[in-house]
Amino acid sequence: MSRHYVITISRQFGTGGREIGKALGAALGVPVYDRELLEEAARTYCIPVSVMERNDETAPSRVLESFALSAPSLSMLTGAVDYSTIVTSDTTFAWQSATIRRLSKEGPCVIIGRCADHVLRGTPGVVSLFLYADYEARVDHITQKYQLSRGDATILIDETEKERARYYKRHTGQEFARMENYDLCLNTASVNREMAILLLKAFVENQEN
Repeated sequence: MSRHYVITISRQFGTGGREIGKALGAALGVPVYDRELLEEAARTYCIPVSVMERNDETAPSRVLESFALSAPSLSMLTGAVDYSTIVTSDTTFAWQSATIRRLSKEGPCVIIGRCADHVLRGTPGVVSLFLYADYEARVDHITQKYQLSRGDATILIDETEKERARYYKRHTGQEFARMENYDLCLNTASVNREMAILLLKAFVENQEN
């Protein structure tokens, strides 16, 4: 990429957004921040990554816990301060947002989720993408990815979508997944993975013209 572009990817759960985002970053030759964003923020603010994850936008890990044994408390995991009582969702969102802004200034990159489309809205050089797919296609994807029954996959999708919408509304005051808020929306069920990457890469590179 010859110009400084930052690509934000918002997505419905089960569209393969994480995999597509990482592949797009590789195709463009730029770093991709997904969980890495949490690690960057945790390192900057000297907080365990596990605390950032507990207050993150993505609920799959928390929902999946409902299919297994209850996880130990943070205080048991860290053997020290129970950060969950003093580090709130608002605090971690502020830290993540500051990290998003810093990374966006350091060079071209792809940022997956974390309300990055809203945090960077109005910033020159930002290209916002939204990935969606029909419900059955998403159930198929989640069933295979997490080795779940279709019933459990639907629960995971519904709970994750509800959590993301609540998180987005709380921190942006807007509704999640409103397509008019994005530069490009792509139905990932209508094309294969390779074609999706080609289309998105072409769109981003066309912004340079």
